Amino acid sequence: MFNFKSSGIKISDPKFRETKESAESKIRPIGIKTPLEIGDDRAEIFKMHIDPLEQIADNLRNLVQTNSGERLGRYSIGCDLMSLLFDRNSQNEAEYENIAIQNIKKQVQRYMPVVAIDEVRFSSVDKVDYTDKTSLSKVIINIQFSVPRLKRLKNRIEVVLYNGG
Repeated sequence: MFNFKSSGIKISDPKFRETKESAESKIRPIGIKTPLEIGDDRAEIFKMHIDPLEQIADNLRNLVQTNSGERLGRYSIGCDLMSLLFDRNSQNEAEYENIAIQNIKKQVQRYMPVVAIDEVRFSSVDKVDYTDKTSLSKVIINIQFSVPRLKRLKNRIEVVLYNGG
């Protein structure tokens, strides 16, 4: 004859009852924050996002900063703005911005369909000292986006790209 007294714990056991404290401690991370940072006292190796909007903004920033061919196995991901950035001086400013906006919208629609791009604005800071060969000019891209499924409208990210020459 078998004795099953120690074969498990019943669901009605008090340790399975959910309290407010236990519900708050069960917040699950969504994705890894970039740039990578060492994790905190929770059990993660790297710092993680908890808010879905923060994760989407981080993914959008990474998509905009990635160039075609940089991702192994997914060579078509990326807005390819660095190659456009070096051609910026040979084109007029409006043409460069139009091509960049088209690339951003096309890639976001393909890889992040939950995001709606509302506005993209460019501003550039040119070299101050032309005798200094190490200084770079930079292009600042401000992207206003919405995530209709989360009912989060008019969010902004800023992406800075550096251009030598």
